[in-house]
Amino acid sequence: MSTINLLPDDYLQRRRQHRGNLICACLFGVVIVSVCGAGFVSERSTRRTREVCDRMNVAYADAAKLIDEVHQLEKQKTTMLDKAKRSAALMEKMPRSYLLAMVTNALPQGASLKSLRMTIRVVAEPAPKKPKNKAAALRAKSAPPKPPKLAVAMKVTGKATTDVQVARFIARLAAHPLTDVVDLSYSKESRGRDQHDEAREFQLTVMLKPNSDVLDAIQTEQLDDEGEQEAALLTMGESR
Repeated sequence: MSTINLLPDDYLQRRRQHRGNLICACLFGVVIVSVCGAGFVSERSTRRTREVCDRMNVAYADAAKLIDEVHQLEKQKTTMLDKAKRSAALMEKMPRSYLLAMVTNALPQGASLKSLRMTIRVVAEPAPKKPKNKAAALRAKSAPPKPPKLAVAMKVTGKATTDVQVARFIARLAAHPLTDVVDLSYSKESRGRDQHDEAREFQLTVMLKPNSDVLDAIQTEQLDDEGEQEAALLTMGESR
């Protein structure tokens, strides 16, 4: 049997339209609630992210302050080391008493000193080469300046009986750890108050090694003395 719908078509259409409106309203409500929920979650996540960023910025600022303090300390350290090197370079590493003892001990028997004059000068450093690139220029600019190199020269005037004594004196001075060059300026005959008292007056130019230290020379002399003692003991043992 066929079903006969006695309801009018207009009523049925309005009913379907009302049902469609309700479904659309429900869907719209669901969309609005979803959008609001997503916005709330996004806002909360953004707030947390901002808090983390603020904490990181504070931490970076503190770290930057520490890095600046470390750089300042390094600059102060470099400045102090440079001043210490310059002060150490200007200090007298070769006392005059030691140099006088060195010359006196080198004198052979029968020779004597007449005068000793010491001069100190700063050795001129060669001009630095031009850097090949910017990095080398920056390294050369940031490198601390080198302390000045000092050269010590002595004019030794004395008297000796023969040229052999003068030669021995030169050999002993040249063998010392502090000396670099020993030159004979002149050697001539000289007569004293007694016309029969003949002697030879000589003058030496002794150049010491630049920036040499007396402590190093003392250590070298001690090692040489120990070696000579060991050699003497071995010779005595072999003779026995």
